[in-house]
Amino acid sequence: MSWLRSLLGHSSQGTASPGATGEAGPGADNRYHQRISNGSLRFRLSWQDERGKTRRKNAKVMDMNGSGALVQCGIAIAPGSFVYLQNPDFGMMGSAYVRRCEPQLFSYQIGLQFAAPLTHRF
Repeated sequence: MSWLRSLLGHSSQGTASPGATGEAGPGADNRYHQRISNGSLRFRLSWQDERGKTRRKNAKVMDMNGSGALVQCGIAIAPGSFVYLQNPDFGMMGSAYVRRCEPQLFSYQIGLQFAAPLTHRF
């Protein structure tokens, strides 16, 4: 459960990852928050498409940290879109901006930047 606490900003060990100490190099991970890989976590995404229609789709979390997530989704979401996230199993919710959307073989990998820390109550 410590990974959940760190995502919600309740970590007692601070938020900086080892890669954030200035050790830059080829392929270095310069994220401020440590990434957590968890293939079993899913989010329900809601957003408005370019026509203003509300869309909803489930997405599998590939990895995430305190400031964003990489998700796998069955449809593309345009970069710059504002999405609402929900996970009723863990009681998490929040919002994010789509920063990138890259096609894969049968899905899309979508990079999300959280607009604020995820909350753990509905």
